[in-house]
Amino acid sequence: MDTWDYDQLADDYGWLFGTAALVVYLAIAVLFLIAYIRIIQKAGYSGWWILVGIVPILNVVMFLVFAFSRWPVLRERDALRVGQAYPR
Repeated sequence: MDTWDYDQLADDYGWLFGTAALVVYLAIAVLFLIAYIRIIQKAGYSGWWILVGIVPILNVVMFLVFAFSRWPVLRERDALRVGQAYPR
């Protein structure tokens, strides 16, 4: 392929490839955001906790707290096994 033709193609259609890449990136980002929210909700926390993941240092702290704390869904399960009502 001649260099001139490639440069002309990049000049004419470069915006199209960039836009397509941006659309694909945004679709994947939204898909992962929805998945993260679902995981946090299944653990018993509010889905709004996902916003903490945007803050650079706080997201690591949030990850550690979620990893090593007792999840609300597990506390509810244990209370139901004993026969107690779980306070909401």
